[in-house]
Amino acid sequence: MKQSRAKRRPGRYVDTRTLHKGVHARHRTSCSLAVGGESCDCKPTYYGVVWDRSIGRNRRTQRTAKVSQARRWRAELLAMVRVNAIGARRPDLEFDLARKIFVASCAEGVALNKQGRSYKPKAILNLDSSLRRLPDALRRQRLIEVSRRDFQRAVDDFRRDGLSGSRIRSIINSARALYRWAEDRELALANPAALVRLPVPDSVERDRIATPGEFAQLLRCLEPAEALPFALAAYGTARSQEIRILDWTQVDLDHREMVLADEEGARKSRAAHRVVPLVRPLLCWLRVAWIAAGRPDEGRVCPPLRVSKSGMLALGQLQKRAQRVWSDQGLEPVGLQDSRHTAATWLDHAGVSPKVASVMMGHQVPQGRYEAAPITLRRYTHVLPGELERARDLVDAFLEKREREEDEQALCRKTAATFPSTFPLTI
Repeated sequence: MKQSRAKRRPGRYVDTRTLHKGVHARHRTSCSLAVGGESCDCKPTYYGVVWDRSIGRNRRTQRTAKVSQARRWRAELLAMVRVNAIGARRPDLEFDLARKIFVASCAEGVALNKQGRSYKPKAILNLDSSLRRLPDALRRQRLIEVSRRDFQRAVDDFRRDGLSGSRIRSIINSARALYRWAEDRELALANPAALVRLPVPDSVERDRIATPGEFAQLLRCLEPAEALPFALAAYGTARSQEIRILDWTQVDLDHREMVLADEEGARKSRAAHRVVPLVRPLLCWLRVAWIAAGRPDEGRVCPPLRVSKSGMLALGQLQKRAQRVWSDQGLEPVGLQDSRHTAATWLDHAGVSPKVASVMMGHQVPQGRYEAAPITLRRYTHVLPGELERARDLVDAFLEKREREEDEQALCRKTAATFPSTFPLTI
């Protein structure tokens, strides 16, 4: 690693700056850098430095053998200094102050989730908003003084206030994530939220599945720009964020395929980055949009319909407008997530194997297993109207065919036994 020339110091070591901001390397005095050389021939250790205005001097992290670890420790120290929370390493840290440090560490990419990955921006917002829902009395306590009883009392109060089971679980799971982070840094001795008894999720299962003809009719009622996101969800299995960031560079109309979740920020998991074939209806909708946009080589496939600060399509407003149009025409509305459930159901009824359907849906398969993702069959696949009757007809046809074949085989055996073998009977 290229480093600045070391300043000669008397002592047992020599410190130099690295190319990473605020990260320094400590070399032995026998290193060639210590005597004016251009390169390092020792095994240096690394540490981070952050200026703390409140005390008027720099603060240092511990030294480590890896520069990447020094960068992470410096980022954590910087987050703590920014919220004036350097006292967080003392046991008198308040819960609400720990929340600020935790959220800042998540934003810096220092705090990691259970899978060891950085939190995505949307997950960070959810963590912060969930932790803010906890009672003020709990948030004013010291982090090490909050008990399981405090969290259980909060859960009971949430139930009395009519909060859904899913929302309560989200709040307590955020507290568990905070305490896991605090335990790793010796800011807490235990995780009091770990054993809190939670209500079962009471989210309503999605049962709004549109038939192919019904869905095509729904799309024809909308303007092309408003219909395209729904087409991408049902015909292309795209998630909401994948629809918002989809670029024309990721769509190949000639080869009838598109790449979803090509950007890291749009990936719900590693499986979300996938290539999806374009079925004929989706290909038609994309061609219409491409021609209407002036046959662009790049740019958002679904640009915002109105001026937007984010520069991306506001899907919430789009769904409200679409639902009004469908309701005015006496049609049952369908949402974008309902459209993804519709896509999984169509794949199943079309005879696509569960494994292929999981890949197209972008569902994560458990590590070390090669079958379909359980969520594809458990939550996304439904039964279309009339499929039970169709299954009955298929079973009837199967039984009739097999009985006829077995009768013909029995007749052949009986005939062969009746006639001499010198006069074989040809059926």
